Amino acid sequence: MRNIPRTLRSCAAILCVGAMAITAVQAQTPAPAWPVKPIRLVVPAPPGGITDGVARLVADHLQTNLGQPVVVDNKPGGSAVIAERAVMNAPADWHTLMIAPSSIWTDFPLTVKTPFDVHKTFTYVSDVASMVHMLVANNSFPPNRIQEVLDYAKKSSGPINIANLSPGTRSDMLGALLSEKSGGKITAVPYKGSAPAIVDLIGNQVQLTFEVVTNAAPLVKAGKIKALGVVSPNRSRLLPDVPSFAEQNMPDFVLPDASVGLFVLSSTPPALIQKVRQEMDKVTQSAKFQAQLKTQGFDAPQPSTMTELQQKMLNTVEQNRKILSKLRIASN
Repeated sequence: MRNIPRTLRSCAAILCVGAMAITAVQAQTPAPAWPVKPIRLVVPAPPGGITDGVARLVADHLQTNLGQPVVVDNKPGGSAVIAERAVMNAPADWHTLMIAPSSIWTDFPLTVKTPFDVHKTFTYVSDVASMVHMLVANNSFPPNRIQEVLDYAKKSSGPINIANLSPGTRSDMLGALLSEKSGGKITAVPYKGSAPAIVDLIGNQVQLTFEVVTNAAPLVKAGKIKALGVVSPNRSRLLPDVPSFAEQNMPDFVLPDASVGLFVLSSTPPALIQKVRQEMDKVTQSAKFQAQLKTQGFDAPQPSTMTELQQKMLNTVEQNRKILSKLRIASN
């Protein structure tokens, strides 16, 4: 068994101190001039994916609002460590930021060992777009709802495989939870990304996978795969006929929605963090940005203060920690 990292015990203190410092300092210390040169947005994903698309949308709006070029720099791989290193090694002038899934802070550190403490190194400044996951299946797979999946798995003598994405991802954790609920009758098959997993799902090499609704909805609507449930308290507006796990009496699977958001180094001056947050609020609260998000299949984030946002992150870490402790998932 791999142990849950001890750094989780200090998460509450880190978030609390960080939020208080930002609130206190912003009232008495002016933010340094920013930006005074092009901004670099590091993205831990390849071009063309969900996170990249959101990052480029943010870059366009920031560039317009700030009057400085904003460049997206893709640094995929390494469970986001490559991208994180790029931000950490950038000049300490606060012009290198990161757009990434919130899971690199709430999920990855619980199961993936990194050469630095992600919770201490990075601060989550702003939600940009909500990401809801759902369980999808090959069309020939008999069950159509979650309890049917578990009942079928326990009675089936044949293999039932679920495609799990990289360690530490929401898909990986949810897949492990589903396998546990089935009594180990559902076998996790590791994949490096959602694209090959979906290809094999359609081809019936695997029968199930947890996928972001934005990616899965077009395939469900086209009849290439079927949807069994949304991992969210509510249904998705993209597939309103698909019930949530909560509706199907599966509360263990109901997790806070993941997000794509903006991270800065925690060493950034608090007054500047607040300035970055204010600029991101201008972007995410604009009608044009929200309409563009909707076109891409995302929902705009719910308005929140920095304290509320960081508390949400902490709550997600704690909920994930409980799930992983129950599953006895260990770190690589």
